[in-house]
Amino acid sequence: MCGISPHLTTTPIFLRFPVLGAMCEASAMTGDSDFRIRPGRIRSTRAQQARPFIAQALAAAKKAGAGVSRSGRIVSGNRSRFGRGQRASIQANRLLTARTRGAVIKARVVRQTSRSAPLATHLNYLRREGVTRDGEKAHLFGPGGDDADPKAFAERCQDDRHHFRFIVSPDDAPDMADLRSFTRDLVTQMEKDLDTRLDWVAVDHWNTEHPHVHLIVRGVRDDGQDLVISRDYIKEGMRDRARDLITQELGPRTDLDIQRSLKRQVDAERFTQLDRQLIRDGHATGVIETAIDPNVRLDEFHALKVGRLRKLETLGLAEQVGPGQWAIDTKAEATLRELGERGDIIKRMHRALTDRGIERGSAGYVLAAESLDAPVIGRLVDRGLDDELKGSAYAVVDGVDGRTHHIKLPDLEAAGDSAAGSIVELRAFDDAQGQRRVAIAVRSDLDIDRQVTATGATWLDRQNIAREPAALSEAGFGAEVRQALDRRADHLVGQGFGERHGQRVTFNRGLIDTLRRRELEAAGEKLSAETGQPFNRAGSGEYVAGTYRQRLALASGRFAMLDDGLGFQLVPWSPSLEKHLGKHVSGVARDDGGIDWSFGRKRGLGL
Repeated sequence: MCGISPHLTTTPIFLRFPVLGAMCEASAMTGDSDFRIRPGRIRSTRAQQARPFIAQALAAAKKAGAGVSRSGRIVSGNRSRFGRGQRASIQANRLLTARTRGAVIKARVVRQTSRSAPLATHLNYLRREGVTRDGEKAHLFGPGGDDADPKAFAERCQDDRHHFRFIVSPDDAPDMADLRSFTRDLVTQMEKDLDTRLDWVAVDHWNTEHPHVHLIVRGVRDDGQDLVISRDYIKEGMRDRARDLITQELGPRTDLDIQRSLKRQVDAERFTQLDRQLIRDGHATGVIETAIDPNVRLDEFHALKVGRLRKLETLGLAEQVGPGQWAIDTKAEATLRELGERGDIIKRMHRALTDRGIERGSAGYVLAAESLDAPVIGRLVDRGLDDELKGSAYAVVDGVDGRTHHIKLPDLEAAGDSAAGSIVELRAFDDAQGQRRVAIAVRSDLDIDRQVTATGATWLDRQNIAREPAALSEAGFGAEVRQALDRRADHLVGQGFGERHGQRVTFNRGLIDTLRRRELEAAGEKLSAETGQPFNRAGSGEYVAGTYRQRLALASGRFAMLDDGLGFQLVPWSPSLEKHLGKHVSGVARDDGGIDWSFGRKRGLGL
């Protein structure tokens, strides 16, 4: 067995150590026991002597061009041979040392289909308020300046097969002079590596714990052909180029930098570099040796590794199986990544509530409200992209049930477009393929304080007269709604729309219709004065038609302004209208207040 005495163990070594078994197979000739032995100089260094034999075997296999699978088998070291940047990936890796600065790059190739969200929508979101270093609205930058035109870039990408989305996050971004100059240098290097000029735009974000750059690159080469980038370059080469550029600017990491970085990882409840190294340490046998051998040079990170193992033990992810011997749970990585995601969600919820001046205890956080069967109704606190590459979204809702809900959504469209403070409800439904989907439905664009004295029919009014109103908690937003309902009732009684009998209020019949008509009349008169056009009222069963000019967010709901050239009408708005802004639409007003819309030959139902 590869020159190892069979008397040392009763169990074949290739069964206990699959890596060695693979090496023995690779060493054998055509016969069952024929080997070619090549004597050479004994030249082991002190560092090699200090390393376990298994570690030396893995290093030798890697140097020979092979790799090692998670099961311990030696596998082919062949790299990707498809796409541009293969050679550059290898060259970039050779520049790195243990002291090279770190960076994380996430990448996604987006194929542009009719189902995919428009690139323009993504670019608009990246330029939103509050993401810059000074909290202002962001601007796209490109190779030629700091004010790239998002509309022009989206139009250039319109007929492309695909485009690339990258998130570039230097570990030491706060210490760098200018992320924009760094990005331009990185793209210039990419152009050399990929042997083509690139059409790109980017934006730097400073609104998270880790400042980063969003880089969008067209999937077209300078000769007009599709740009195909090697998987290795996307996964490693681009990151290694970024790390080298950061190191050139800030200098190599010092011993103190490395120690500080690793110390922060000891108690982290997420998957870390220390975890990755510990898994490697125990990869061959499943056991991590931490006992100190006076004859072997001590690992400089030994104390940090032991500290991390003890932290994993408290999490139930590691156990001491013998003196100085540890085993890590096989599900540790997945569990730590899940813990990290939970931690990120909790931080996001806390930050959103704090920014709005809302105090809520973390004990009332619901981290996956999208999976609840009960309806979620409340005040929208925040929304945004959950995964900025995939385009999935999230919303944070301060619920009337007294809890704060984090909701994951398929995209920004499902998150709605109402402002923070609006009243929303999580809706679950089955799509055309029968798949369960969730989306945020807007119940009122007005916050509850504005609803108290509003002219129209508010969400509070509907709750006051509903047979089965939303269940309100005694604390949190539920308590705020209770107070607002009482104040709204007093306001309506004062205007003659109801009577109070002790703690009970009786409202006039037809309250909702009366308030709605009153608000529409006022809005119509105001628009008529602004436009000089007459306001034409639409009745039930009437045919409505005209050019869709704008959407109005009233207390009674959302309404669309239709201009027929002789005047205008205000009719209930529906999401299907938004794609036809500035175009001619028509429909029939229903008895329930909705509209049956028809767009050309296509006919759809309004809300």
